Amino acid sequence: MDIKLILILALAFASAATVIIMISQAYFSRAQVRRRLPGNQVQAISADGSSSTSVQDFISEYFSKERFGVEGPIQAKLRLQLLRAGFFRSDAISYYIFARVCTVCSVPICVFLLIRLLLPNTAFLVQMVLVAASTGIAILLPDAFLARRQGQLEHEYRLVFPDMLDLLVVCVGAGLSIEGGFERVRGQLRKQSAALGLNLDMLAAEMRAGRPMVDALNSLADRLAIDEAASFVGVIRHSYELGGDVGGALRVFSDDMRDKRLLRAEEMANKLSVKIVLPLALFIFPVILTIIMLPVILKLLFVFNQH
Repeated sequence: MDIKLILILALAFASAATVIIMISQAYFSRAQVRRRLPGNQVQAISADGSSSTSVQDFISEYFSKERFGVEGPIQAKLRLQLLRAGFFRSDAISYYIFARVCTVCSVPICVFLLIRLLLPNTAFLVQMVLVAASTGIAILLPDAFLARRQGQLEHEYRLVFPDMLDLLVVCVGAGLSIEGGFERVRGQLRKQSAALGLNLDMLAAEMRAGRPMVDALNSLADRLAIDEAASFVGVIRHSYELGGDVGGALRVFSDDMRDKRLLRAEEMANKLSVKIVLPLALFIFPVILTIIMLPVILKLLFVFNQH
C-alpha cells in the first residue's frame, strides 16, 4: 500500500509540475516579447485589447475548443449555456474547459490526500471508491454551477423584464422606433441588471450590423431563456407581419406582464404560511414549550426531592 501511495503522489507531483512548466513557458515567452518591443508599443497593444495577459494566453492556447474537439453543435450548445449563465467573453469556452480540467484533476487528488491524512487506517478499496465518487462529483460540478447561475439570472430577468417593457412602451409612445427604444432602454436597465444590459448591448450590436430585428430578438429570447422574452418576440413579430400598432401591442403586453408579476408576488406570499410550518415546528415551538414547561418540571423535581 505504501508503494501505491508513493506512485499516486508521484503522479500528482508530476501533473502539478507539468502545469507549472506550461504556465512558466507561457509567461517567459510573453516576457521575451515585452523585452523585444518598446514599452509604449506594449502598452498600446494592451490598450487595444489585441493582446492579453500571460494567463489568458495560456488558457486560450492550451485549452482552446479546437484542441478538445468542442466544435459544431456541441460548441453552439455550450456557447448558449455560457451566455445564459452570464459569461459573454468570446473565449468563455476555453475558460470553461480550463475550469473543468482543473476541477477533475484537483478534487480527486485533494480527497485522496485528505483521506490519507485523516483516515490512514481505511481500506485501500474504500479509498479508491471515495476517490472515484469525488471524480464523478468533480465532473458534474461545472455543469451544476452553470445551471445554478442560469437559474439566478432567469429570476433576475423575470424581475427586470416588466420594467424594460414599461420603458420601451414610453419610448415607442414618444415616437421612437423599436431599435431606438432599445438604444435608450439598455443604458437605464444596466443599473438594475448588468447581465440584461449586456444582452441588450449584444442585441443592439446585431441590429447595427444589419441583422433583421426579429432574428436579433429571437437570439435575445434564446439567451434569456424565459417565457416572457419568447412571448415578447411573438408579439413584435405578429405586429410587423400583420401591420398592427406596435405601440398598442406593447402596451397591452406590458400590462399583462405587470399583472403576472403581481400574481407571482401574491403566490409567493400565499406559499409563505406553508413554508414557515417546518421551521416553526423544529425551532420555535420546542423553545416555547421548554420555556413553559421548565418551571413546572423544576417545581416537581423540588417536591419529589423533599419527599
